[in-house]
Amino acid sequence: MVLKKGQRYRCQNRDCGAEIEVTKDSVEGDFRPRCCCGSEMKKPYSPPGFTNRDSDREILAPLFRTKA
Repeated sequence: MVLKKGQRYRCQNRDCGAEIEVTKDSVEGDFRPRCCCGSEMKKPYSPPGFTNRDSDREILAPLFRTKA
């Protein structure tokens, strides 16, 4: 697993609750990061974001115009 700069990881142990922010990209690893208490750390849930596709149509429209 590669850790990327800016990612946050949270300890899964409710009694601990430690959180880290990655400040430098890591090299390839085989395991998820572990907390100082020994528990596995995971990224906190973030809901998916939605984009407005109307602006994409305006940008791409000139590419698909037919020549008369």
